[in-house]
Amino acid sequence: MTVTEIHELNEKFQKGAVQLSELIPSGTLVQATSMLIRCSRKIDDQFLKLLKAPSEMAFNQIMGKLEDETDEVLFILDQLELANKKQQIALINDFVKDGYDLMSIYSRCFDVIIDRKQKEEE
Repeated sequence: MTVTEIHELNEKFQKGAVQLSELIPSGTLVQATSMLIRCSRKIDDQFLKLLKAPSEMAFNQIMGKLEDETDEVLFILDQLELANKKQQIALINDFVKDGYDLMSIYSRCFDVIIDRKQKEEE
């Protein structure tokens, strides 16, 4: 998967968050989707910076930010999944699945980048 494809998946996820908040406009859901959009934008931005990190220190700082943002997205997705357990609204189920898939892709990319960085240092 290319960086462009990952970026497009991230944008699709953000659009899904907007649609979710428009179709089910509750205060808590709007707040959660706003956080998801903010975090996913930061992940997208920081991911590109990670690929171009000029030093080990910059790399580690960016990786720390990415981990924090990814954890935040996963926490909110977990909360959405729990809140939807009884109602099983298909739109929420699909959105949560897409979010987990996106975070899984990012996580795998982070692992590959870290492995390559470690091999370069050896």
